Parts: sequence; C-alpha cells; structure tokens
Amino acid sequence: MSGVKLTNVRKSFGGHDVIRDVSLEVPKGDFGVFVGPSGCGKSTLLRMIAGLEETSGGKIEIGGRNVTAVEPAQRGVAMVFQSYALYPHLSVAENMGFSLRLSRAPRAEREEKVREAARILQLTDHLDKKPSALSGGQRQRVAIGRAIVREPDVFLFDEPLSNLDAELRVQMRLELTRLHRQIGATMIYVTHDQVEAMTLADDIFVLKGGHVMQSGRPLSLYDDPDNRFVAGFIGSPAMNFVDAVVSDSDDSGFTARAEEGELRVALQGPKPGAGTQLVLGVRPEHLEPLETGGLPVKVEVAEELGGNSYVHSRSASGKDIVFERRGNRESLEGRDLQLSAPADKVFAFTPEGERLR
Repeated sequence: MSGVKLTNVRKSFGGHDVIRDVSLEVPKGDFGVFVGPSGCGKSTLLRMIAGLEETSGGKIEIGGRNVTAVEPAQRGVAMVFQSYALYPHLSVAENMGFSLRLSRAPRAEREEKVREAARILQLTDHLDKKPSALSGGQRQRVAIGRAIVREPDVFLFDEPLSNLDAELRVQMRLELTRLHRQIGATMIYVTHDQVEAMTLADDIFVLKGGHVMQSGRPLSLYDDPDNRFVAGFIGSPAMNFVDAVVSDSDDSGFTARAEEGELRVALQGPKPGAGTQLVLGVRPEHLEPLETGGLPVKVEVAEELGGNSYVHSRSASGKDIVFERRGNRESLEGRDLQLSAPADKVFAFTPEGERLR
C-alpha cells in the first residue's frame, strides 16, 4: 500500500495545456476523488498516474518512488475502467485471474487469490458463470476483482459506475466504500458526479481547466469553499447565486441589496465599501420562507421527495432560486414569498469568483 504524490505535473497536446502545473497528494490508504466538469483534465491526470499518458513536465511518485518514466506494469497500480472489458467466453473466475495467468503465477496461487477476491466482492456463487449471466453491477465487481487479485499498491478508477442505472450506482457506491474499508488500499477515483465524490472520498480534488481549484475533505469543501466554482460545483442541488450591491457595513459584516431585497452577510475580514458589486451564494437548506424581509420570489414548482422537498422559485430578475423544506407538506405553488438566511450562511464572492472571508 502506497501513497501518491504529484509535483508540478503538466500535460500538453499539440501546444494545448490540458494539465497545468498540478501538485497534490493522496496519502497512503486514503480514497481520493478527482471531480470536475467534462474536459477539466481529471481522466488525463489519472492516466498519467497509471503511466498510460506521458507527462510533459513534473514528477509522479508512488510510495515515495519516482515513477514518472516507469512503465505502467512496473508502477504497482491497477486500473478499473468505465467499460467492464470482460472476456465473454471466459467464466468469472477466469476473467478475474486472467492477469495472473499471463504472469504465469502457479495455479494454486491464482485460485486462492480469485477465491479471496470473490469473497470480498460477494461473487463466490458466480465464479463459474459467464459475464452474460451477470447484472451490470456484478460485471463491474468482476472488473474490480480482476484488479484486486493483482494486489496493487494503488487502485485507479476511471468513472466505473457511469454505465449503471441510478439504483445500481447507489449500491456500487456503498460496495466501493465497504471495499476500501476492508482492504485499506490507496484508491483514486475519477467522476464528474459530485454526489459520488461526496459519498466516496476521504479527499476531494476539484478540477477546472487543468487546475486543482481546491482540495480537502468533502464536508470541508461543502462548508468552506475557496471560490464560486467550488461552491457551485459541490452540493446537490447547487448553491443559489444572486448579484448584489453592498449598501452598508459594520464590524460584524455587511448588508447587500439583491433581487429587490436584502441579505445580511457575516464577514470576519475587511468589509467591502458601499456600492461594491458582489455575488452572494446561499445553499438551499439555509434559505427560509418569510412573509417579509428577504429576497422576493414567486414559487413555481416543488420536487416532493417524501421527507423533504426542493422548492423552485423565480426571482425578480428571472433566476431560479431553490430552497429546501423538511416535514412541511403545505403547498406553496404560485405564492409570493420572501427568502432569507442566517448571516453566517451567506457566502460573498467577487465578480471574478474569489470568496470574501
């Protein structure tokens, strides 16, 4: 088991920079997740760690060993791809043990490792079946088992759940979490789904345009984002953003006018002066409907989820503002409301996206 460290790693394709001077570390035994929108460079970064893409600069270390120029097979990693890539004519056991067979491992050793991987992944009763007789989730577990039998230092996952339906994705997320806790291996996982990132990760690395915008524990990024991009990307439903102008300030914070209403913002650092243009952000669970004294909105539709609901409303400027309700099933559709939030739950960002603290 080894940690992974990247120092000033770069990657260019035909003069176009895809990875821009990235430095990060996934400690030994941690579950790290690279998350970001399509084209941000997360899969390229994973492939560079695996050795499937050459670096244009920088250093990659696995377990303290510089592997930047080392062949993929010598890096001590195993990769699980989006596609299961199972051999249809081989049984589950034969698929899982195929790499050991290629390396001419003794048959008894192959069978023992396959049985142990099958036990961990709850595939023992399926070892003699062909892939066509398995569900999508079971096939993905076979692909993971194929990686486990190699006993790698680091597991790499490239969007392995994206081909599964919603229910199976939830099930497989839980199984991956259990797997990580059971075997304690270092894992790095790529996804564009921030829910997967939040539920799986020990450490999240949010990428945009080849840069790591912020990294940290899931709830740390949720509660304390460094910038508007991270604030808007982490969280489902996404954070609400409104344009605002500072009207006055004091020692504890400031008041800003937004959407024909006002919001109070708590701020520890220097306070912006009156007339300063900002962007305010509030998460749906922190907005509360009032009769007066907040942002005026008109309720349009509610997503009823049972124990809670997400209410979509329209602001004066036409923006969709979402707030969460728990336990209260009274219909608000068509009503005019005012929305407010505690001052310490309102985030303030510059027009360029940097957060004020």
